[in-house]
Amino acid sequence: MCDDVAAMATEVLPVAPEHVEKLGDICYRAFHGIASSHGFPTDFTSPQMASMIIGSMVRSEQSYCIAAASDGALAGSNFLTTNDEVGAVGPVSVAPDLQGRGIGRLLMQNLLDYARDAGIERVRLMQDSFNMQSLALYASFGFDTRAPCALMIPAPQPSGDVRLATKGDLDAIEALSRDIYRVSRRNEAEQHIGGPMPPHVCEKAGRIIAYFIPGMVGHGAGETEEALVETVLASVVDMLPEMQRVFCPLIEGDLYRRLLAAGCANRKVMNLMSLGPYEAPAGPWLPSVGF
Repeated sequence: MCDDVAAMATEVLPVAPEHVEKLGDICYRAFHGIASSHGFPTDFTSPQMASMIIGSMVRSEQSYCIAAASDGALAGSNFLTTNDEVGAVGPVSVAPDLQGRGIGRLLMQNLLDYARDAGIERVRLMQDSFNMQSLALYASFGFDTRAPCALMIPAPQPSGDVRLATKGDLDAIEALSRDIYRVSRRNEAEQHIGGPMPPHVCEKAGRIIAYFIPGMVGHGAGETEEALVETVLASVVDMLPEMQRVFCPLIEGDLYRRLLAAGCANRKVMNLMSLGPYEAPAGPWLPSVGF
């Protein structure tokens, strides 16, 4: 079946709570299939984990959630989360037996149309470097590759200068994110306070000089590479092993080498891609699976 015919036969609809379990199963099978075919572990350890993540986005007022239905049956989904100024895409998935029929393109087109109409100028995502199909799809929509990023497993190491972030730290977190990312990530950090992957800050001489949110959904920034790495290692001390993750942009060679020297292990490489205005971060930074 050609892409145009499949697209005409497929309906895009808002994700409803009753869709979450089925879409979680589709997401798990799609990611597991492409990852295992290239010899990599999947990001989603179970359909239940995928459903939990999708469910959290469906409940969020900051997320635009859409599904595709083919012949009345759910076929895939896509999400855009905008906590601050940047819209983060993903996860994007299509049922393995329906891939190659234009459904992924239809979902992306709908999502980007929504972003345009909502005035979201900056849209970004993280793409598995081994997935040639998604790389070509995103490039065809105008996404540019900004940095290859290593997904790493950090080695926990306590630090007396690193502690859980509080709402009183949000001004400092916002200042660091604006200085380094060129956009605020304040709201994103705030929503993780008290959650399963809470932000941590590194405070020295009464000043917060780095922050980090652990896990694939987290990110970080710091005044120095040393302080940022220290924050990463301390933030995962009490975390479940499957949550212990950090992305490092490979264009930041000294930061990457510091993480390696600290015992962090490589898992895979992903590509940070952007659509719309983009300013390269200026200073030590660690992206999320969104950007």
